[in-house]
Amino acid sequence: MKKRTEKTFGGNGYHQHDLTQFFSLPHKILRYHEVDGLAQMILHELGHNKSFGLNKAGYFVDNPDFNCLRGVAGFSCDECSRHKNDLWETPNSFLDDMKEAEFHQKLANFYHNSVSHKNKNHDVEEDAVYELGKALGMIKPEFVAWKIKHGNNGLLLFEATDQLAHHHRDLLHNVVPLLSLC
Repeated sequence: MKKRTEKTFGGNGYHQHDLTQFFSLPHKILRYHEVDGLAQMILHELGHNKSFGLNKAGYFVDNPDFNCLRGVAGFSCDECSRHKNDLWETPNSFLDDMKEAEFHQKLANFYHNSVSHKNKNHDVEEDAVYELGKALGMIKPEFVAWKIKHGNNGLLLFEATDQLAHHHRDLLHNVVPLLSLC
């Protein structure tokens, strides 16, 4: 049997299998656009050890004009045993698999004041986001924010494991806007 070798691109530590997995996400979004919980599935893909290896993550949509922050999806590595190994084999069963996932349910039902309504540019306020992370039980919360349509902000609040290297944080920043397409 031929041993699989991993190619590293550009000295950044990106491996061919990482890039292939990330580049497959837009195709999955298009193929499964009608599946309930698609954002949750993409968040799980990004959070697993085979991707970014996050402890916890939450995807939110922040609407500064209406002063509301709504949770869309949650990921906790402790809840991964609740779903099948390959989410994409039976994607319609994922929500059923995650009904008892406490962190996911907490995030999916989250509704709070905006974290960006106080400033005129509607940029996310770092202190408010860190406080939110602490309230959600994250020890060292980090976040990525990006502009989405209708003047809203996408927000990924996460707690990383030690394996999330600096160059992977850069890649995470470029990949998470895919959540807004779900």
